[in-house]
Amino acid sequence: MSWLNQPVVYADITFLVNFIMDYIILWSTSKLAGRKTDYLRFAGVAIFGAMYGVGNLFPHLNALYSWPAKIFVSLFIVILAFHPRGWSDFSKTLLAFFGVSFVAAGATVALGYQFSQAVGDKGVGLWWLLGGILGAVVVGYQGEKYLARKLIPALLKHKVELHFGNRVCCGEGFLDTGNHLRDPLTRRPVVVAEYELLKNCIPRDCRAILENMRDQNDLLEALSNSSWANRLRLIPFSSIGQKSGMMVGFRCDQVIIDPDWPSALYKNLVVGVYLDRLTIEDNYQLLIPSEILQTA
Repeated sequence: MSWLNQPVVYADITFLVNFIMDYIILWSTSKLAGRKTDYLRFAGVAIFGAMYGVGNLFPHLNALYSWPAKIFVSLFIVILAFHPRGWSDFSKTLLAFFGVSFVAAGATVALGYQFSQAVGDKGVGLWWLLGGILGAVVVGYQGEKYLARKLIPALLKHKVELHFGNRVCCGEGFLDTGNHLRDPLTRRPVVVAEYELLKNCIPRDCRAILENMRDQNDLLEALSNSSWANRLRLIPFSSIGQKSGMMVGFRCDQVIIDPDWPSALYKNLVVGVYLDRLTIEDNYQLLIPSEILQTA
């Protein structure tokens, strides 16, 4: 991992440059992969990486700097720095590590080249270093924001069809690992949906009850005598500010997730009715319990 390429290279400068770059890359990797940032451990691993970089200055050690050897050292660095738990964790972290490394290397070459074109070779090494640091830091900050705001939510969203008899309601569902609601009768997980999405599937008498009655006791009594009394379920829940409550739900004939792809179909799941919006941006209208996809 030699980040400085000059005709005359000093071991102490090489060590410092590699230490800084390895440390920044490990920090950026932790941001991008959503891992804990352990500054002390990263410093220790960066020292190891810097020593490896210095070894590249000695011709008799060339065998340690072949591509297979470099890949092995990279794997070892990731294991030392992050202590991954299992293959999935390791592969995700390794992918982030290589992604940050490539961006940092590209930024190093690009900025160094631009600076050398402008003012000649003097001081190019410093600009190479600054280019690598800038590239890694940008990836760490912006990559983390992009993953949190765009990529991960997109991966967790699914198209959902709810079938009640011959009526179908379609919307965007978000895979919610914190949704542990269960139907008290069957102990099966519950899908939560906004009322605005469901109302075209709900009979007129039930809509009138849900829209006009605010007292929970009157609401439940009226629904128990409605045309959907046989579908009615009461789902206990707890939330911030409310230790116990009851959500109205209706048994759904079929829930189809990702109907345009190899779809997953579930029969007789209960759909809880949420009378408000789930998100201000209206990015999704349903909460899908992760348990049902895990058992698909």
